Amino acid sequence: MNPLIEKTISCFPFVQTVREYKKEWFRSDFVSGLTVALMEIPQSIAYAMVAGLPPIYGIYSSFVVAMVYSLMGSSHHVVCGTTNAISLVVASTMINSNLPVARENPAALVGLLTLMVGILQVAFGFLKIGNLSQFISRSVLIGFTAGAGVLIALNQLAPFFGIQLPKTPNMVELFTQTVCHLSETNGYAVGIALWTVAIISLGSRFFPRIPSPLLAVVSSAFAVYIFDLESKGVSLVGNIPASLPPFTLPLFDLTAFASLASSAIAIALLACIQSVSVSKSISMSTGQRINNNQDFIGLGLAHTVGAFFLCMPSCGSFTRSALNLHAGARTRFSAFFSASWVAVILLVLAPSARYIPVPTLAALLIVMSASMVKWKHIQVAVHATRSDAIVLIVTFICVLVLHLETAIFIGIMASLALFLRKASAPHLVEYDIDEGGMHEITEPGKRSNPGISIIHVEGELFFGAADLFEEEVRRLAADSSIRVVILRMKRARHLDATAVMALDTLLDYLRKTGRLLLISGATPELMRVITKSGLGKNIGDENIFPAEENLTVATRKALLRAKQFIGGSSSEMDIRIFYPQNESKETTETNGAYDYAI
Repeated sequence: MNPLIEKTISCFPFVQTVREYKKEWFRSDFVSGLTVALMEIPQSIAYAMVAGLPPIYGIYSSFVVAMVYSLMGSSHHVVCGTTNAISLVVASTMINSNLPVARENPAALVGLLTLMVGILQVAFGFLKIGNLSQFISRSVLIGFTAGAGVLIALNQLAPFFGIQLPKTPNMVELFTQTVCHLSETNGYAVGIALWTVAIISLGSRFFPRIPSPLLAVVSSAFAVYIFDLESKGVSLVGNIPASLPPFTLPLFDLTAFASLASSAIAIALLACIQSVSVSKSISMSTGQRINNNQDFIGLGLAHTVGAFFLCMPSCGSFTRSALNLHAGARTRFSAFFSASWVAVILLVLAPSARYIPVPTLAALLIVMSASMVKWKHIQVAVHATRSDAIVLIVTFICVLVLHLETAIFIGIMASLALFLRKASAPHLVEYDIDEGGMHEITEPGKRSNPGISIIHVEGELFFGAADLFEEEVRRLAADSSIRVVILRMKRARHLDATAVMALDTLLDYLRKTGRLLLISGATPELMRVITKSGLGKNIGDENIFPAEENLTVATRKALLRAKQFIGGSSSEMDIRIFYPQNESKETTETNGAYDYAI
């Protein structure tokens, strides 16, 4: 096949699946799709209510967004749809917006928000930002999810007890108001909520083949219908239209666009990170290779299409994806069938959905929010490294006290800042030469030849490391008896303009005190940057020794140049330069050392 056609087809992952599809896989995909749909419908209704949107928006998202993503995502098993954390960020966006329409009728703006999220995610994919998601610590996601779980639980306390309270972005105020209005508790609402908790807790044990959330919702709706609990003050979901999502243009308004911009970026990033995390977790069981950038594009296309069909922002769901895998799904068409089943169930059973009690959904969300706090992961992150603990705690606290989109940015920035802090600390070791060869100096100033300082540089030398590198070399070269500084840079990587300027400054510093700077073991990459930047001309070609096949030759030449600069006969120095045996394949070894007369 023509390579261009093959490359074009690769942009549509479902085409490859169609090519490879086997007839015997159909039943597994069809049945697993139904299993996921039965789990997805009550969750999508509940998450839409968390977002402050009509329940039908959640169902439409589980149909349109899930269907498009199933065709365009890279994973064979990930199911996309409404999730707790994303829904909470949508709610926070609308409540904290400075636009009256966002607070009074969030459904009017959610189409624009979904479209903005989709366009951003498509851009992320084409710009290959998916490959950069690995630099965002999992601790950010763990801390954010745990904080979101706490917020969801607090938000659902009032409907759990059957109490009507106005929406507020202040969680402390919400909790205080709930406690102050406990006297208004509706006993029937609490009863139906507790029934839901019991069914979910015990259902998986006694009815493992029936999704316990579905069983809880159906049994609660039946109780409402039989005992007429609506007349006793139990709030219901209300009428859900039994129709497929209509084509609807999002509200295009520059003021609304500007107001939603930061939230759209936060949601786009969070959704991408969550989806990639789910894909990678599932792939550990299946062995499938995941393409992060294709996942970003698939998610973006799903949102872009969904924005015109009353859909809300969504992402890959670990619960539904894991159920999909365990139910026997073989290919991506299981998620496609799941979305199709959602549409069929909506058309057939929508009139009965009006009997679903709000306290039941509140109880369902509280139970699911408890599972969002991953104690095992938290324990690992807190005890693994100090950086992980800081990122997790900062993100968790920010979720509780700040706007959620702000908390996302702070968590990501904290993660990147700590990563850059680690990456910007190049490893510098000073070596000494004596009759036994070359070895690390353990005590400052204890050199056999006080006039020569050999500094081994290993690690990144990009802009973030340049200042630390310069300061560390100056510190090591502060001894006034040192006449020559040799930088062994065989293992220095990613030299950039900032690092070049730092080397130039260091060169000036040494020259002003009558000393010499030599560079040993410069790799081709390093030589290219040094030459093009003009640094090589400033240092002098005679003071730069490129890396050679034999890793010790560059150091030998640098030592000869140092001796020449200091003065004296080269025969005065007869040393053995020691290197680990695995550093060279060409050099003849002598008891783990290589002999050179310097």
